[in-house]
Amino acid sequence: MQPAVIFGLGPLELIIIIAVIVVLFLPALLPKLAKRLGDTVVTIKEMANKSIDESDDKSDDPEDSPKPKE
Repeated sequence: MQPAVIFGLGPLELIIIIAVIVVLFLPALLPKLAKRLGDTVVTIKEMANKSIDESDDKSDDPEDSPKPKE
């Protein structure tokens, strides 16, 4: 199976061209985009940690654990 070709350019060439355009024409936007990306990563990590903490809290709850048979 051959990779998709757009205007006679392969995927690697398109990525390089897009990267050059971004660096040359959008330098004012790069810090904003980087900050948004960083904020998004922080938010995802916080949500993941909160989810893990909640699942740990539920497993530590003695009411939910099975009672031993006597």
